[in-house]
Amino acid sequence: MKQLLFVAITFLLASSIDLFAQETKNEDFVGYAGGRYEVYKTGDQESVELWFKWMELHVNEDIDGIMELAHEEIYIVAPEATISGENQLKDWLSDTFSNGDLTVEQRWAVPLKYLREDGSINPGNWIINDYLINYKTDDGVVKDDSEANIYIIDGKIRYIKIFTHKRKTLDLKNVTFSVDLSSIDTPFQNVSVFGNFNSWCASCNYLNDDDGDGIYTGTYEVPVGELIYKFTLDQQSIEEKFDETFKCTKTTNEFTNRVTEIKQDTKLSIVCFNSCTICE
Repeated sequence: MKQLLFVAITFLLASSIDLFAQETKNEDFVGYAGGRYEVYKTGDQESVELWFKWMELHVNEDIDGIMELAHEEIYIVAPEATISGENQLKDWLSDTFSNGDLTVEQRWAVPLKYLREDGSINPGNWIINDYLINYKTDDGVVKDDSEANIYIIDGKIRYIKIFTHKRKTLDLKNVTFSVDLSSIDTPFQNVSVFGNFNSWCASCNYLNDDDGDGIYTGTYEVPVGELIYKFTLDQQSIEEKFDETFKCTKTTNEFTNRVTEIKQDTKLSIVCFNSCTICE
């Protein structure tokens, strides 16, 4: 009797463990590939950071840095080119880089690992990335709404396939920004303007006070249409803060920023930091 009871308990435990393992598998693995379900699990965050570094190196036109991250047999499929191997990549980069006006707005990226049919996990990471690229041409600024599939293994980018969902070209106009910082008591090193025209880059467009009157000014090319922006000190160590009651602002979700419409070359009015009007 005791032996039968032991066998029954053992069977129940084994069944429970098997069910638990199956539930764990269902929780850990998702997706579909190669005729199978539940073949992907969350990948490594480091792979996303490496991919973002790759994109930043393109913004900086750093060919040597890009080549350090490229696998010797890298294969890239893009709307404008198909590249096979590091030699072709280097030649293509040398021909493509021209003016340093590329910016990238990262929107989201997900790293995944692939479960092979034999149950082992592929050591590389797949990344699905959604982003917006802005770059200048002779016709204006081009905005590419894109997505990429990336494969990274052993710290090297091995494969990239890029899909451009939407592309539009906007005319550029010269816009002069001016901000009065006479009301700021906190010491600062630099002043800049950032917004939707430069992918919210706080270190891209600096303003200067050449005559020492406390008013910082700079002129930059901005696409026609709605301009959303803010002034900031020391790369967002201090940035303007508004709420939706300010008449010169627009609130989107939790963000409230300055807003204006650009149709032609424009010299914006001098405003006080954190204000819609001049300093009193």
